[in-house]
Amino acid sequence: MMDVTIDERLDRLTGIVETLAGAVTAHDNLIEAHDRQIEALIKMTEENSRNWKVLERQLQDLSRQWQAYINTLPRS
Repeated sequence: MMDVTIDERLDRLTGIVETLAGAVTAHDNLIEAHDRQIEALIKMTEENSRNWKVLERQLQDLSRQWQAYINTLPRS
């Protein structure tokens, strides 16, 4: 069995640490991408909410206009 020198052990540990650092960086990038996706979804949800409120007001206005029109029709 061959003895491993301190320098060889340090080289191995350095390689392991570099690999782990790369994995952490890649993981951080995925988290940041995920956060951006969530932010985009929140913005879309807020926009949809505003659009639904506008549509609801328009529907109420249309309903009132139709009711006003129906009230002008002759009753028999």
